[in-house]
Amino acid sequence: MPLHKTEAVVIRTIKLGEADKIVTLFTKELGKIKAVAKGARRIKSRFGSSLESFTHINTTLFEKGNSSLLRIRQADIIQPYFHIRENFEKISYGLYFLELIDKFLLERDVNKRIFSYLTDTLSHLNSSDEQKTLFIQFGLQFLMLSGYQYKFDRCIICGDAPLILFFSAYKGGLICDSCAKNNRHGLLPINKGAALYLYALQKSDTAFEETTSVGAIDEAVEIIKGIFTDVIGRPLMSQEFIDNIKG
Repeated sequence: MPLHKTEAVVIRTIKLGEADKIVTLFTKELGKIKAVAKGARRIKSRFGSSLESFTHINTTLFEKGNSSLLRIRQADIIQPYFHIRENFEKISYGLYFLELIDKFLLERDVNKRIFSYLTDTLSHLNSSDEQKTLFIQFGLQFLMLSGYQYKFDRCIICGDAPLILFFSAYKGGLICDSCAKNNRHGLLPINKGAALYLYALQKSDTAFEETTSVGAIDEAVEIIKGIFTDVIGRPLMSQEFIDNIKG
């Protein structure tokens, strides 16, 4: 019965039987895993609120028999991120981050850099009101840490940097009006300001943010959502919540 001690972020839970939960965790040492929390739904459960979504915990898990599900022996809260739960907009973006981890990463695929970036992002979401910028930064960094690199400074086909641009998630970057020609199927129009903003954030140049218009930031949010829709094959369910808070 091997024991595993690791930090984890609670992604989601589902009911099991009358008193238990199946908890999806993104852990630092084991990657994404599913585990059973016995008695977690009882009023006097030893787990308390430690297994609520978003919660950053220290947990002890063990394997039992040949089951692919681990068992949670202990869970202690590191950071509950209370302020995320108090704001609908923060909840919406936070749920998107968690669903992205759940749908994008394979089980037992360990990525400590993504884990650290997720906990840092949740901490910023908990304390900051810059949800849209945080969403774009998280998306760009998550893609880079997952091996995806998109070109936002010039046309990916001809290398030019004209005023009229489109974005192709499939091709991996900007496409100018000339290269798009008459075949613009699957291309998203993108303003020059939004493209420069994405490029600046990609290079961690946050100084550019102060001169970026609200319209360019909104457009950048749509580009990030479009990339993940293309990579995963469909929009995330939590995207609907973000769409409902536009403006």
